[in-house]
Amino acid sequence: MSATTYANKNATCVSMTSTSGDYKTGNGPTGSYLNKTSTVFAPNDWHNSNAIMSTTAVRQQNGSLEIRQAARQLRNDTDSLTDWGQHDNTTRLHDRMQDTTAWKEKLEQTITDTDVEIALLTNHKERCETALQNMNTPFEVAQENLSTRSIRVSIDLVEDEVSQELTREVEVINGIKEKLKQKVNEAFQQVCALQDAYNAMCDDLADKMHSLDVDQQCHGLTNQSANIGFHKNATRIAKDIVLPDAWDSHSNYNTQRANSEIRASTALREMINNTIEQTANDLEAQRLRTEYAFRKRIHEVQMAKDELEWQQRNTKREIDVLMDDIRGLKQAIADKNKPLEVAETRSENRTYRPRVELCRDAPHDGLIEEKNLLQKTVSNLVDKHNTADDALNQLKQTINRIDEDIAIKSDSLELDETCMTKRQKLLLVSHKV
Repeated sequence: MSATTYANKNATCVSMTSTSGDYKTGNGPTGSYLNKTSTVFAPNDWHNSNAIMSTTAVRQQNGSLEIRQAARQLRNDTDSLTDWGQHDNTTRLHDRMQDTTAWKEKLEQTITDTDVEIALLTNHKERCETALQNMNTPFEVAQENLSTRSIRVSIDLVEDEVSQELTREVEVINGIKEKLKQKVNEAFQQVCALQDAYNAMCDDLADKMHSLDVDQQCHGLTNQSANIGFHKNATRIAKDIVLPDAWDSHSNYNTQRANSEIRASTALREMINNTIEQTANDLEAQRLRTEYAFRKRIHEVQMAKDELEWQQRNTKREIDVLMDDIRGLKQAIADKNKPLEVAETRSENRTYRPRVELCRDAPHDGLIEEKNLLQKTVSNLVDKHNTADDALNQLKQTINRIDEDIAIKSDSLELDETCMTKRQKLLLVSHKV
C-alpha cells in the first residue's frame, strides 16, 4: 500500500471515528463526556503504515538533502558570481578612472600649454600693435617734411631726389602699417581660436573631474556602505549616452585641435617676429636713404649758394669798376669839348682872313681834320659810354637776380635743415619691440 493511499485511508478512518465514535470530553469542571467508536486495523496495516512513514521520511530527507546541497551550491555560486560581478565592476570602475585620469592629465597639460601659448601670442600681438603705433611718428615726420619743402619757391621748387625719397618713405610706412595690421588681425583671430580650444578643454576637464568624483564615489561603495539602496530604473540608458569610442574621440579631438592651434600660433609668432624685424629694417634703410638725399641736396644747394655769392662779389666788383670807367668816359667826352671848341674857333677865325690870304693851307686842312677826328672820337666815346651803360644795367639786373636766387637758396637751405632737425625725432623711436 502506498503512502498516499494509506494516508487517505487513515484520514477516512479518522474522520469516521470522529463522527461515529463516542468521545469523553470535558469543558470546565462540569465537562460532558461523549462516547466514540474507533476503527480497528490489522497488524499488516500497522506495519505497512510504519514502513510507509519511514520510507517517505527517508525519501523526503534525501530530497531535502539534495535541495539543501543544490541550494548551498547555488548560494555559493551566486555569492561567487555576485562577488566576482561586483569585483569586475569595481575593477572596471578603477580602469575607467585610470582612463579618465589619463585624459584629465593630458587635458591639464594641454590646457597649460594652450594658456602659455595664448600669453605668448598675446604678447606678440601687443608688440605688433606697439610697432604699428610707432609708425605714427615716422609717418608724421615724412608728411611734415613734404609739407615743409612744398613752400620752396621759384627754381628751387623742384622734384629732386629728396622729394622722391620722402614720397617713397611715405609709401614704405603705409606698406609697413598694412603688414602690421594684417598680423595684428591674424594674431587676434588665432588668440580667439586658442581661447575656443582652451574653453572646450576646460569644459571637458570639468566633466572629467566630475566623472572622476562620481566614479570614485561608486568605486568606494561596498555592501557595508550606508548610502546604498534600491533605485527605480537605475539601469536605464540615457538618451544622450555616448559610446566609449565617441568619448575617447571627443577628448582626442579637443587636445588635437588645441595642439594644432598651438602649432599654428607658434608659426604665426615666428612670422610676427620676422615681420617686425623686416619692417624695422625696411624703415631704417629708407630713413638712411632719405637723410642721405637730404645731406646731398643740402650740399648741392650750399655749393650753388656759395657759387652765387662768389659771382655776386665779382659782379659787384665789376659794377664798381665799370661805373668808374663810365665816369671816365663821361669825363673824356667832356674833355673833348674844349679842344673841339678850339678847333672850331680857329677854323671860324681863319675864315675872316682877307682876300688872297684866305688860302686852303695846311692849318686849314689840319683844323678840319682835327675837328673831324675830335667828333669821331667823341662819337666813339659816346658809343662806348652807351655800351658800358648797357653793360652796367645788365650787371645790375644780374646782381638783382643773383641776390634773389641767393635768398631763395638760403630759404631752401633753411627749410631742408629744419626738416633734418625734425627728423632727429626718428632716432628716439624704437621700431624693434
